[in-house]
Amino acid sequence: QTAGVEAEIAGADTSSAMITLSPALAYKTKLLSGLKTLDRFTVQAINPHALEGAELATFKVTVTTSSGTYTDTVNITADLPYAISTGLANVAVGIPVLLSSDTQAAYSWNIVPPTGSKAALTDSKTRNPSFTPDVAGKYTLTEGVSKAVLSVYAGTWEGAITGQDANGRPVAAGCTACHNGQIAPDNFTAWKESGHAEIFTQNINNPAGHWSFACASCHSVGYDGNNDNGGFDAAVAATGWKPPASGAVGLWTDIIAKYPTVAKAANIQCENCHGPNNGSTLHANGVEDAARLSISSDVCGTCHGEPARHGRYQQWEESGHANFELALDEATVETRGAFAGYCGRCHSAQGFLAWIQQSDLTKQIQGANGNATVAELTALGLTKATVQPQTCAVCHDPHDVGNLSGEPNTAKVRIVDNTSILPAGFQAKTVGKGATCMTCHNTRNALHNIDAPPTSYSAPHVAAQADVLMGENAYLVAPSQRSPHSYVKDTCVTCHMESTPPPAEFSYNLSGTNHSFAASIEICADCHSSAFNGEALQIGVEDKLEELGEEMAAYLLGKLPASVTVKDYTPHAFGGKNYDVKSNAVVIEKTNIASLAPTEPHGQQGFLFTLTNPVNVTYAPAGETVHTITVTVLEVQLGDVTTDGTTKVIAATDPFVQVGWNYFLIHGDNSKGVHNPAFVNEVLDASLEALK
Repeated sequence: QTAGVEAEIAGADTSSAMITLSPALAYKTKLLSGLKTLDRFTVQAINPHALEGAELATFKVTVTTSSGTYTDTVNITADLPYAISTGLANVAVGIPVLLSSDTQAAYSWNIVPPTGSKAALTDSKTRNPSFTPDVAGKYTLTEGVSKAVLSVYAGTWEGAITGQDANGRPVAAGCTACHNGQIAPDNFTAWKESGHAEIFTQNINNPAGHWSFACASCHSVGYDGNNDNGGFDAAVAATGWKPPASGAVGLWTDIIAKYPTVAKAANIQCENCHGPNNGSTLHANGVEDAARLSISSDVCGTCHGEPARHGRYQQWEESGHANFELALDEATVETRGAFAGYCGRCHSAQGFLAWIQQSDLTKQIQGANGNATVAELTALGLTKATVQPQTCAVCHDPHDVGNLSGEPNTAKVRIVDNTSILPAGFQAKTVGKGATCMTCHNTRNALHNIDAPPTSYSAPHVAAQADVLMGENAYLVAPSQRSPHSYVKDTCVTCHMESTPPPAEFSYNLSGTNHSFAASIEICADCHSSAFNGEALQIGVEDKLEELGEEMAAYLLGKLPASVTVKDYTPHAFGGKNYDVKSNAVVIEKTNIASLAPTEPHGQQGFLFTLTNPVNVTYAPAGETVHTITVTVLEVQLGDVTTDGTTKVIAATDPFVQVGWNYFLIHGDNSKGVHNPAFVNEVLDASLEALK
């Protein structure tokens, strides 16, 4: 066996081996290991890649005969009792639903189904039970240990397309009666011009296209293998429509005329992303139900999560945008209180989408009366139970996605060409689709340049790419030294997504846009001569940045008195709990300092103090146990490096603070000079000169 859940092989050295697959629990464990499971009571999303990977076991067979040795591969697929799922709590009748919950010692689930249902739970004593809704209505799930209650609504598929207009775009009279911008938001007008609204139509009308009935699993409504819940496959079975072997001009018009129920469920429609409309009791109530709405990438992943052709979801999972832990730590009211309105702008999907609606992006998320309150941020979704990281819907409006993917493409993003005045204090103009990226990828700490000297020990936010690309926010040099690279069409998007191919394991022949967002240094040759050595440029900048760090350490060490008083800000564990608080003052002898190195503790310039001999450090977290631990490395903010606990060793007006800002600016850009080579080298050279 070479892959998959471990199986038992009997008679492996005979001509007729017997393979016994593992019990169902092992396959369920394999499936869950390939999914993102959070400490939330929710419907568990399942993407195609994870489901297929859990089902498949692969075996290598080697046969030796008198004529030679031959090798082949055998795949065995287990039919698991689970299905692809958006993670919405609005589900289809007849399709299995896998649940997820908090991590706890024991579980005791109970289900109360609607009248007429015989649905029952499987694995009710585990974190991940499942059930299959058999009638439309509300299913109430209760977990007895935590007392958590989860409502799941089941319905049948309806479809919306009732015809086409003069331009061949879909008509959905049943939707637009309400979704007209007056009664309900007009999401239809943008959607009908999108690729979602035409992908089935486009393929079946194209004799030279790649039409296949297998594509209907994503390119239609409710193609789920159940012929009794109103989906596309049910309509095909009921009408007797015979899917053609290939596309042909006019087929879509023919389907509308002769098989209207098939046409009604064709293309990617509202229900693909919001769940079934019929019978779930949700859509007709006139409110925005959480069970039908999600900006999670899991919704997109049900179709864009099936490598090799459709692997953007897996690409995204490899990126920093998918960092759930960062969203939970920095953008929830439980961990940040009202300050989640600051970090949540760029570390949460909900926060970003609310923030970009504001007229002033230099402010944190605003509420009814100024900065959003904890209650307002909670309602927005910035809680541990609901927060999302930077998902697909952050950059793309799902209703208005463009209509051509791949290379070239017409994919749309939310902010194009010009940014607003950024939190970093400047505006990026004529940067194409890169404007969406730059809205968050800036230092987010107001202007810092020769006209705005530092008044504190603040460090630039680590996402400094826009600042460096536009040549802004550096000390000791002239401002606004925009890089030639910033004039590349669509800036960030061109280099990181279009010129750089996506990961091979999650793409078809390295085609399509790269949603891992990691740029390759090899693409420099696309514009520069093949003799250009991008790696040499990066190595030169790395060496110079390392030199600057060493000079900064030497400068600070030279300023230290014989005994220095500091406060440690290193995250640490004590008594089975994790703490991230500043310590009480601790005195360190200068002779005990083995080395210093620049670091950025909690948004401030700082240094790692590495000691020859350990010292005892005491922490007094509010409402927690005062405790002392022994350490040899301390993470110290520059403002906490004092002679006596009060007097700063380095004043905020010292040029050293400007040098420190520059160091962290270039370090936080992380392109190692590529974004703006001339500017970066000038900043580093000026900083080194200032320390002499």
